[in-house]
Amino acid sequence: MQAPSLAKVTRVDASAEAVAADLGVLMKHMFRTTNREIFSAVEEAGITFTQVKCLGILDELPSPIAIGALSETLGLSVPAISRAVDGLVQRGEVKRTEDPRDRRSKLLTLTAKGRRTFERFAALRFAGLKRFVADMSDEEREALAAGLRPLAGRLSP
Repeated sequence: MQAPSLAKVTRVDASAEAVAADLGVLMKHMFRTTNREIFSAVEEAGITFTQVKCLGILDELPSPIAIGALSETLGLSVPAISRAVDGLVQRGEVKRTEDPRDRRSKLLTLTAKGRRTFERFAALRFAGLKRFVADMSDEEREALAAGLRPLAGRLSP
């Protein structure tokens, strides 16, 4: 399960490209306005961005996940992921167990502590979204809600 590369992106018409560009402006703004809080929280947590990525994937995918699959998903080497996971295991954020089918392989599971750590980062991003929406006019908020509702419904589990 590898993240899609830019080379695999399909062609889009001009209308879709314009919408993507507008969405990109919005996303860039959201990252820019919350990065300071996120970076401070990561530093305060004493973990690396690779470890944050590991927590995010472990939060997203069904557990347990093999260390090789995590490596593939993040596009990083197994040794790099192993180092990142070692620190997370020591902190009690990830549990590492032996794969009963292949003793050479290790399986990873996010612990409750790891989930709380990752949710803290997600909460900071969400707080930024709430501030952004709070600063909108009623008309802007209604227009955004009307456009997002069907998409959110499609993406929600």
